[in-house]
Amino acid sequence: MNEVNKSQKIDLNISVGTMFKVAVFILAAFLLYRLSGLVVIILASVVIASVIEPIVRFLIRRRVQRLFAATISYLSIVAIVIGIFTYVLPPLFSQSVSAINGLPKYVKTIDILKPLDKETISGIRTFFPELPNNIAVGDLGSMLTNLVSNFSGGFFFFFSGFFGGVAGLVIMVVIAFYLSVREDGVGEFLAVVTPLKHEKYVRNLWLRSQHKIGKWMQGQIILALSVGILTYIALLIVGVPHPFLLAFLAGIFEFIPIIGVTFSMIPAFFLSTLTGGFGLGLIVIAIYIFIQQIESHVLYPIVAKKIIGVPPLLVIISLIAGAQLAGLLGALLAVPISVALLEFINDIEEKKRFK
Repeated sequence: MNEVNKSQKIDLNISVGTMFKVAVFILAAFLLYRLSGLVVIILASVVIASVIEPIVRFLIRRRVQRLFAATISYLSIVAIVIGIFTYVLPPLFSQSVSAINGLPKYVKTIDILKPLDKETISGIRTFFPELPNNIAVGDLGSMLTNLVSNFSGGFFFFFSGFFGGVAGLVIMVVIAFYLSVREDGVGEFLAVVTPLKHEKYVRNLWLRSQHKIGKWMQGQIILALSVGILTYIALLIVGVPHPFLLAFLAGIFEFIPIIGVTFSMIPAFFLSTLTGGFGLGLIVIAIYIFIQQIESHVLYPIVAKKIIGVPPLLVIISLIAGAQLAGLLGALLAVPISVALLEFINDIEEKKRFK
């Protein structure tokens, strides 16, 4: 009987090494949780450096030293961003306020937060802590006006609000610039945070992901600019109000595959119908369908080599998940991280095939 009891006993001997590894894992998980803000900033820095790396290499091939190539690349991007905030956003805000003020009274009273769930609203409040519980459509005009006034107080402080404050923005830019100045800055960083036996694979994984991310970004920018310009010209010709605002929305929604054009068509149809009647609304729908055909049969084949390898469904899911987890910054990081994960999963599948 005693022998039966002994055979039923479970051996719970745990080595000191195993206990130490578990303790280290728990400590690392706790530190990652406590330093989640810093981790996101570092990830953003790595992604920024990886996206800018093709530009740096292009200048290096023109016999520009890496330090100057990185400096020129970052200054050019900063100049573009400042130009957008200075010359694009002010008229965009102005047309947005004008469009909102021109809406019927029954539309202005609609609460835009009502359809959203609590988690989504909580995610929005991470960037806009003073967000009220109810926002009518008509309130958006005053909110945009306040946003413009805050923006006029300083580009740097306005822009830094989306990245956890001035300190977060400065740290992110400094780290990204340092990684770009180094010959293999991102690779060196990955080597530091990766176990030695996996270092070679992780570097190769990120190089492949970086190539896909860069090509995807180039292709999406080309499509967004092309669709935005075509939309602006077409709406301007038929006399639709606020063409710059609607063209900007068309370009932004172009980053969302498949359903982006539908999202951009809704406000265009709504505004054109309110001002010009149902007939003008139908004309606008026809314009958007025509532009979509141009995109599908002319523009997309031109940039297909750049955006291939990044499934549209992956982009949609990544953007939603990233926005839910970390707001705007999470959405920006979602696609690059998802591409790296997809490459990793593909590698696992390849290993299974050859076993």
